[in-house]
Amino acid sequence: MILRNKNSYPKICFEIIEQLNEKLPNYLSYHSLDHIIDVANVCNDYIEYYNIPEEMAILIRIAAICHDYGFVVSPLNHEERSIIEIQPLLTPILTSEEIDIINGMIRATKVPQEPKTFYEQILADADLDYLGRKDYNNISAKLFKEYLHFDIVSNRIEWLDLQISFLEKHKFHTDFAKKNREKLKFEKIKELKSLRLAANYK
Repeated sequence: MILRNKNSYPKICFEIIEQLNEKLPNYLSYHSLDHIIDVANVCNDYIEYYNIPEEMAILIRIAAICHDYGFVVSPLNHEERSIIEIQPLLTPILTSEEIDIINGMIRATKVPQEPKTFYEQILADADLDYLGRKDYNNISAKLFKEYLHFDIVSNRIEWLDLQISFLEKHKFHTDFAKKNREKLKFEKIKELKSLRLAANYK
């Protein structure tokens, strides 16, 4: 996965990407560097679509790159772990108010998502952007593999049930996502339900 619009990212983002590349466990087939860069690229689309001011755009980009940093420590409560781990990296270059904004955006990616600001909505929607994209199957297959590793599911039937339940409960927050992602997401729900029904007759 290639990071688009690289010149718009501050130096700290590339330092963090380098650390993630070295430290993220190989068994993270979904929560990988590819996912992090994908989220950053989607945020780039939001920044352009909403014409977000440069000062805030930088904070969004940092939050996107940092939002899963906690996985280098543990998958448990990884959003808060991300905030703790990146604090020493951000303190020398950002104000406490800017760090608070980034922390809020990272927390907004925690499921069930409860973003409190517009910028938190952007991170929340970018994190799950694939739910309404054509590459859903490829990306969800990576998550299935990861869930098998963590014993969250043990077979494809359980995985189908989990996907259907998650997609039905999930809601996009921004107008951009509602306009560009909801249609395919609802189509995917129908498709998954058909697959689940067919599985009952095997």
